[in-house]
Amino acid sequence: MSGLLPEAFKELEPLVAEWAIEDGHQRYVKRVNSSMAELKTFYEKMFPRGEEAINYVDQFDYQKPLPADAANLRNLIYSLITVALAIEVWKQPRVKNSAQTILTRLA
Repeated sequence: MSGLLPEAFKELEPLVAEWAIEDGHQRYVKRVNSSMAELKTFYEKMFPRGEEAINYVDQFDYQKPLPADAANLRNLIYSLITVALAIEVWKQPRVKNSAQTILTRLA
């Protein structure tokens, strides 16, 4: 797995295959189709490193493509954002009282 994330975040590499999702809609689909146990496991591994990860990604020029390892880290941050409300607020993968509503982007 080496090289999937910057060296300082190497212990998070097992999360990359499942959670470094580039597309926002696909992150949403992943969240609503995951169990709370799966979401909590990801959250507990990623959250303690979240601020440090944001600071790492922020060092790059956003007008240029990120290196692949930094892009994976950014995508893990985005997944953390997507999962955080489910863990911290709703206590379930879907928004409360949303039934089987699914977010779909048209453009």
